[in-house]
Amino acid sequence: MPVILTKVIDLVHRRTSSFSEGNQQELMNDSKEVLAKLSKLRYEIKTDKPLALVEDDELDASIWNETIKHSKSLVDKDKTASSFSGAWLVVECHIKLHQNFDPFEEQKKTSFIELQNSAISLAQFLCQTLDATLGNVKTLFDVFLQFCLWGNRCDLSISSGEIQAGQGAGQTDHLQRMKDKIIVDNLEDVWNVVHKIGNERVDFVLDNSGFELFTDLCFAEFLLHAKLAGNIHFHTKQIPWFVSDASKKDLLSMLEEMKSSSNECLSQLGERWLKRIQEGSFVIQSHKFWTLAQDYSEMKSIASDLYQDLSQAKVVFFKGDLNYRKLVGDRKWPHTTPFSEALWGFLPAPLCSLRTLKADVQVGLLPGQDNKIQAESKDWMTSGNYAIIQYACPIQA
Repeated sequence: MPVILTKVIDLVHRRTSSFSEGNQQELMNDSKEVLAKLSKLRYEIKTDKPLALVEDDELDASIWNETIKHSKSLVDKDKTASSFSGAWLVVECHIKLHQNFDPFEEQKKTSFIELQNSAISLAQFLCQTLDATLGNVKTLFDVFLQFCLWGNRCDLSISSGEIQAGQGAGQTDHLQRMKDKIIVDNLEDVWNVVHKIGNERVDFVLDNSGFELFTDLCFAEFLLHAKLAGNIHFHTKQIPWFVSDASKKDLLSMLEEMKSSSNECLSQLGERWLKRIQEGSFVIQSHKFWTLAQDYSEMKSIASDLYQDLSQAKVVFFKGDLNYRKLVGDRKWPHTTPFSEALWGFLPAPLCSLRTLKADVQVGLLPGQDNKIQAESKDWMTSGNYAIIQYACPIQA
């Protein structure tokens, strides 16, 4: 976290200098104030100070402050939570940055550009699928879902904002070789639900912008083209979050960039998806709950409107690591705990987690499976080299 903050501070410092050179006094003063607060936050994190209350006039500030006030140290129960001793989910989500400026914007744009060859390869495959008579829909469903899954490897927060080599999803022939890295594979259960949906709603709770978001949109386009969904709702973040998390602005910016691409397939898809947003077959939504510290078992009481909205979907795809941690409460579950049990009552609709493992929490494994994987790779829970397609549904479904 201090490394990420240092990058943000450097960026804001450069902006402050440019405002000074342009004699933009008001903007310069505001940037200096932001710099002071970010520097203070970095110091507090590095020196294990108690979590500071949020100073903000946003509606979620009171929820945050109540959460912070009631957060206790996991080391000494008589003390309040600090950067090193508080629950990871609360501490990590606590870093909330200033309004109307995304300090990660350039990194997110660059990440998509750096993986442009992977995007073009997938775009061409999708364009061929859209132009041809659909063959085996189940086979194509498997392929696009797996691209959507492995796109989650492109997470800038785990690399402190640096773009890593080999993060692209690869060619279709690579997917088969990566199959044995999917340690929980409920793909058949997902298919059994999706192929019955028809002209109904499917939701994506998004994770990263850039290439991962592109794979999400490709999967969504296939679902619509194959008449496996009637409309797709994308849930984005309201504020800059976890370096590469997707906002509405990120999504629209990427589509405009695609539309102006020299690659014909990318350009066609950018135009196609902007039109889908206008027509309503793609719906972009956001809610303050997605950037709170609470896990999803608390959604029904804190954000009942969002819970009811998700219940309208026939299936909800939750992308990525943070969404998984919030689904299972970031608790230290035994690895064999059933997924439905770890959800702690959160099941507004049938749901599927698509995640590459980058945090040490995992449920739903077979007895002894974790030891077998550990023997192959000691960092299996954090490397991003293993993945899950994990499904749960309400009993009545």
